[in-house]
Amino acid sequence: MPFGLDFSPLRATLKGNFALFTASNAVSVVGTWVQRVAVGWLTWELTHSGTWLGAVAMAEFLPTLIIAPLTGVLADRFDRRRMAVAGQCLAAVQALALAVLSLSGHITATMIFALQLFAGLIQPLIQSARLVLVPSLVPRENLGNAVAITSMTFNVARIIGPALSGLMITSIGAGYSFLTNAVSYIGVIAALAALKLPPHVPRVDRHPWAGIWGDLTEGWRYTFSHEILRWVIPLITFGAAALWPLTDLMAGIVAENFNRGAGGLAILTSAQGVGALVGGLCLASRKQHADLHHLMVRAMVANGLLVALFASMPVFWAAVPVLVANGLFSVVVGSGSLTVTQIASTEAMRGRTVSLWYLVTRVGPALGGMVLGSLASLLGFRIPIIAAGFATAAVATVFVLKYARSPANSPTVDRQ
Repeated sequence: MPFGLDFSPLRATLKGNFALFTASNAVSVVGTWVQRVAVGWLTWELTHSGTWLGAVAMAEFLPTLIIAPLTGVLADRFDRRRMAVAGQCLAAVQALALAVLSLSGHITATMIFALQLFAGLIQPLIQSARLVLVPSLVPRENLGNAVAITSMTFNVARIIGPALSGLMITSIGAGYSFLTNAVSYIGVIAALAALKLPPHVPRVDRHPWAGIWGDLTEGWRYTFSHEILRWVIPLITFGAAALWPLTDLMAGIVAENFNRGAGGLAILTSAQGVGALVGGLCLASRKQHADLHHLMVRAMVANGLLVALFASMPVFWAAVPVLVANGLFSVVVGSGSLTVTQIASTEAMRGRTVSLWYLVTRVGPALGGMVLGSLASLLGFRIPIIAAGFATAAVATVFVLKYARSPANSPTVDRQ
């Protein structure tokens, strides 16, 4: 892959507003992963029920389906910094409530479900504002590097957070994991307040809450009539549904395909994390992004083949390097599609297009995981995942031939 490992673009991007945002966001994302692991562990301790585990997971996901498109409209209408601060404050309250209830011994599975449902209402607000805020923090030519750095931060947190949470749970209790997450929001709220941004100019053509539905449908029409976004969004939807559930199904794959337990799961999950870190670093070091849509689609073809290869592997240690490569190409697809969406959108539409990207990358893995998990209960894990991998590679190849090869389809074309 044509990655240039010159780190000067990374250094040029990580300064000023974006450096402050990235440092504070890194701490907050680690806290989020600390809490996520603790929520699952505490739910299991209270219920010993797989049904409850699934219910708690779905509680955080379901509101996204409804809320995410609306928060994209709000991000195009209101001050994005204030939206992000409001969302982070509410998330801190949710984490603090979990901590107080847990440490006092009054926590129940029903309370966890309700608080995770509340979190599901908050997260689209935070993510829409945060993702749309990034282009305001860096020059346009550094936007791809900034998105890659944000992705790299997330994947580092995915390694550090669960390990830290496990240590805290076994030594001092899950309640302190929730408290750690609550405290982690203080830094990001302070950093958001300290960012040097141009003042928000409100829209004056209408009442700020009028015409929400019209703006929502306008955003969807814009996205699916755009010469690039009309194929990028459907393609990332398919890939997210077919390939991204691999991580959520990994525990079952480790047990059934390789006859290993928690140790094997930790090794394969870490392998994905290492690959994702390398992929993020490579993207962050690229000097230009005119061909990023080409790279993204080809990475999806490769990733589909890698997932099929992993599922067919009979030997555990042979599967480890495959998952390293899988983690790398997954970041190229995920960060690449987000960067293309950010660059191709006009400023007036960016909130809605990015929120649609966020929606499909949240909904796709959840629905895909349900389908693949149900098929795995009938056929085992190998056949459904191999089929999903080959299907993704085939679909992405069609998109390569039909859309991505056109030089006119460049996300750097100015459409402002």
